[in-house]
Amino acid sequence: MSGGKKMKKLSVWFLMLVASLVLFACSGDDQSEETDAGNNNQGDAEETNEGDIDLEGTEISILLGKPEIAGQFETAVDEFSDETGIDVTIIPLAGANAFEKMSSLYSSGNAPTISMMAAEFETFQDRLLDLSNEPWMENVQPGMTDFVEVDGKVYGQPLTVEAFGFIYNKDVIEAATGEEFDPSTINSHDSLEALMIALDEYEGADAIHVSPMDWSLGAHLTNPLFAAQAEDRDERHQFMQDMIDGNASLAENDVFLGWMKTIDIMKEYNQNAASPLAPQYDDGPSAIANGEVGLWFMGNWAYPQLKEIDPEGEYGFIPVPISNNPEDYGNSQISVGVPSYWVIDESQSSTEEQEAAKEFLNWLVSTERGQHHYVNEFSLIPVFDNFEIEPQDPISQSVLDYMKDLNTLEWMNLYYPADGFPAMGAGLQQYLVDIWGKEELINDFESYWESVE
Repeated sequence: MSGGKKMKKLSVWFLMLVASLVLFACSGDDQSEETDAGNNNQGDAEETNEGDIDLEGTEISILLGKPEIAGQFETAVDEFSDETGIDVTIIPLAGANAFEKMSSLYSSGNAPTISMMAAEFETFQDRLLDLSNEPWMENVQPGMTDFVEVDGKVYGQPLTVEAFGFIYNKDVIEAATGEEFDPSTINSHDSLEALMIALDEYEGADAIHVSPMDWSLGAHLTNPLFAAQAEDRDERHQFMQDMIDGNASLAENDVFLGWMKTIDIMKEYNQNAASPLAPQYDDGPSAIANGEVGLWFMGNWAYPQLKEIDPEGEYGFIPVPISNNPEDYGNSQISVGVPSYWVIDESQSSTEEQEAAKEFLNWLVSTERGQHHYVNEFSLIPVFDNFEIEPQDPISQSVLDYMKDLNTLEWMNLYYPADGFPAMGAGLQQYLVDIWGKEELINDFESYWESVE
């Protein structure tokens, strides 16, 4: 995969998204009512069902790439099945990454009818169904489908916008510091480390929980390394191309060195410093929601689990600093972007299965019950202007605050090769357990990017 091929434009979507976020509850009334009517009644399904195909009893499968909402998603699917008569099987990743899982399923002739897909899109695009004429396309916000648009055709429905950074537990931090917490004050190495020290010295909790999964380290933690290279989009994408061309020296790159300083702070104050690769994903929400730590590097997708453990807790985000100068780009921004897309298989699915899959995607974003699950149960931030509800949880509100203030970083990890995050994640795991030092990690990163075709 060449860097040039991957650099599709997402240039102005943040500004347009911010403008449209305030319209969730007040726009498109007639349009949404019309869409709801088309999706709620199987007999009037012309909006989502080509011709008069009877979909009752049709079986479809969905590859779910978000295990953190597996329980909530199963509940929504059951309700959809009860309403429509369409049978849905959920396929979990089961320890594999999305690229590995999809490759295996396609090779065995068992492609999911619907898949959650991101960087894998380029590999599988020629097997996917054109969704350009779906009803939800009239409501999707500007720029949200750019990544999955090829030759004027749209092949995916954007899932949501997500963000990641250091999630903080306000109650724990205020107990440790003895003062009201203002997340905007954490905008440098010194301020981050001072907070870590205060938490570390507090008898009631540790400073930070570091989740060691390769997708968290390799896709999310690496994002500021690329996204904070420059405020100008072309310049930061050129940096990625320079990595591919072997024209970038990480040892001489200020952002990389500052980013590594932050990782060293995380290592030093890690709750599991003695065995950094031992934690599983579920240990993270448990640690922060039970007040065992004040910080956890993760994304807003974790809120359903935080809410289950600590429904009254106050949580939000602070950025991942890349220098000790609060004015530097990246120190006041969190990473926000479309994490993945729902796509429908065309190569191995029947017409009935494809129509049933389209009906599910429309149900999810165009009906009252679908929107309820989307916002209230999945804790997703809508990217459609027909939503009658918007998220009220503290994590989503924190994301919206960063977006409204234009303090966001691009999701550069969407442009990684499909094996990019596993490769870099494995290197960071080696660094966390001190098998590798900084020099070995630099060599590993540079060798990987120079191998990209």
